[in-house]
Amino acid sequence: MGLFGSIIGSVTSIIGGNAQKKAASKAADAQVKAAQLAIDEQRRQFDTTQNNFAPYLGAGTSALGQISSLLGISSPGTTDWAAYVGENPDALANWNAIKNTSDGQQFGGDISAFGKYHYQADGSHRDLSPYTTGATDGAAGQQAAIDALKESPLYQSLYRNGKEALLSAGAATGGLRGGNMQGALANFGADTLSQVIQNQLANLGGIANMGQGSAGQLGSFGANMANQVGAQMNNQGMARSNASMLNGALTANQWKSAGDGLDSVLSSIFGGGGIKL
Repeated sequence: MGLFGSIIGSVTSIIGGNAQKKAASKAADAQVKAAQLAIDEQRRQFDTTQNNFAPYLGAGTSALGQISSLLGISSPGTTDWAAYVGENPDALANWNAIKNTSDGQQFGGDISAFGKYHYQADGSHRDLSPYTTGATDGAAGQQAAIDALKESPLYQSLYRNGKEALLSAGAATGGLRGGNMQGALANFGADTLSQVIQNQLANLGGIANMGQGSAGQLGSFGANMANQVGAQMNNQGMARSNASMLNGALTANQWKSAGDGLDSVLSSIFGGGGIKL
């Protein structure tokens, strides 16, 4: 190949390499965009699924709270230990004295962790209610739940109909004013309330189980989406990596081609078979 051919070959090699790099970059961009579209669709579908399950999760959570109330289960609530420290001068002074020392490091620089420790060690006689939210009194909650059931249309209807039946039977036998009738009415009221409570617990248990099942299914959907999104992100990374490696190889070939062309030019001008180092 002559000098002119060598130059033309080098130039065309460089031009061809640039075209290949552009094509590789476009292909990688297309793969990345396709993977992103898949990620967006998977997230959209998960959001839709989550919204569809929301009513069941909400109903299950509400039912669980009502079960706790009927059973008289207390909740300690959540204590803001940072507020506890901030509003107790001795605790705050103690924290300020140790927070930047080795003694403070045992709490990881966390004022809340220190607050909980301080209360257990030195403040257990103090009232935490100003710093606590969500606490419930089991006995008070149970009484309120029972009173609400006694006022419910279901209980009122059952009691009224049963009472009328008892009174009718008493009138027929002439026993309306006897002690037996008063005892029967009292027992009937208690039995009816017990029946209503048991039925309510059973119904609420079914709703709570439905919510628990929905939460489990949603968790599975979430884990599946995370796996799919992770796979698509891996595809994006592979596309970019492959494009970078190909562009690097093409660039190296272009430099080699340019070097070969320059060597041919210099060899033709100066003779001697090319550049001697």
